[in-house]
Amino acid sequence: MLKRFLATTAIGALKTAVQEYPLAMELNTQSGASQCEVNPAHIVPVTNFSANTLWSIIAHMEVSTDFEHLVYREAELDAIWSITGFFLVNEPDSKQLEAVRRLHAGAHKAHDLVADRRPAEAAVVLRSFL
Repeated sequence: MLKRFLATTAIGALKTAVQEYPLAMELNTQSGASQCEVNPAHIVPVTNFSANTLWSIIAHMEVSTDFEHLVYREAELDAIWSITGFFLVNEPDSKQLEAVRRLHAGAHKAHDLVADRRPAEAAVVLRSFL
């Protein structure tokens, strides 16, 4: 099964492009992440704002309890916010512009909730985009 999502270049995320990647692992239907891969002490690599990336962040939010975990979740949300911001600037004619604009604002809101030690509420915000 192929999933379409927006990917960014590795340095600076200056350009976005639509790429197709096969789904590489069995996903937990509730969180989207493999249960054995959810460790709140690890940072989720965020190179795009695909559904798989959002599910992985949500899964990690759901098990994050320590201050350090929340700092990692904030960093992941910062990355989503930055990547969506680059998309908004560089793809003004995209048919996905409004959806990405809402996700950009949602990432900001989720970030603020995590900063307030409310990761469960932040997960609800992100889940609304899936």
